[in-house]
Amino acid sequence: MKALQIQKFADRSAMQVQEVADVQPSADRVVVRVRAAGVNPADWYVVNGQFQIPPALPFTPGFEAAGEVISVGERVTDIQPGTRVLIALPYLNNSTAHFGAFAEQVVVPAKNVVPIPDGVDFAIAAAIPVMYGTPYVALKHRAQLQAGETVLVTGATGATGTAAVQIAKHLGATVIATTSGAEKVQRVKELGADYAINYRQEDIATRLKEITQGKGVNVAFETVGGDIFEAVMQSMASEGRLLPIGMASGVIPEVSTIRLLAGNFSIVGIDFAHYTVHQLDLVRQGLAEILSWHQSGIFKDLKLKTMPLDEAAEAIAQVHQGAGYKVVLTIK
Repeated sequence: MKALQIQKFADRSAMQVQEVADVQPSADRVVVRVRAAGVNPADWYVVNGQFQIPPALPFTPGFEAAGEVISVGERVTDIQPGTRVLIALPYLNNSTAHFGAFAEQVVVPAKNVVPIPDGVDFAIAAAIPVMYGTPYVALKHRAQLQAGETVLVTGATGATGTAAVQIAKHLGATVIATTSGAEKVQRVKELGADYAINYRQEDIATRLKEITQGKGVNVAFETVGGDIFEAVMQSMASEGRLLPIGMASGVIPEVSTIRLLAGNFSIVGIDFAHYTVHQLDLVRQGLAEILSWHQSGIFKDLKLKTMPLDEAAEAIAQVHQGAGYKVVLTIK
């Protein structure tokens, strides 16, 4: 089978799609014929040796995929060959992270797969785990978002940002989105945002004070870092929850605990990969609910760019550089 192999960290020339041995299931695992695999910002950190749980070299990256089960281990009784599934990775084995989605086949623990309802396209399914799973876990589980609260989503036209806007709105929140340019402002409103702030023309902290009538935002889904993170900290409500999701600006904020004391708000960490390793039942429940929401037509404007497996290294680079769409590798 073909797979993207990483022979050396931080060396794009060592990222090669090559022939490797077909995988085989052990007792509690399944082999999935991959039809599509989602590309995420975290893939760049993995291939550069900066992921929090380093994989052993050589390895195949990839956090999420969709395809058909082609074989199962002897202890697997609830999944049959031919089942259409999506996969949420990584998983741990001997304290080492295993990924593997960027390949024609992947072997994973049976508990890491979730059946895909009929009619859901493989490319769509492969885009769901990280893009929608991250805001689902962040907003519903970590922030304990309640209907009627105010949610701020920064970088709202990025892949995860668009998902966060739609999930927050579906959960009953008043949604404020930040973005740049008139066209993007219109887009986030079409996604369901109640208010949109063009940060190139408006001061974020001032506008948030106006919109919330000085109360601040209850929950912030913050994907940018840098100056925007600072503006968000100025705008948190008492007992608010600030979720640092990413640092698209490239500037990692540093926070003085006195700010949390004075503002009476919390900074709440969220790492989707952590949940796939340590709280997989939560991930499975969330992905099943997200798939049902998708079938109900709740999600809009899911912009995908598909690329072949042979262009995986370029796909990872594009996503790291801030592609304004979800990239999915398709595998025939």
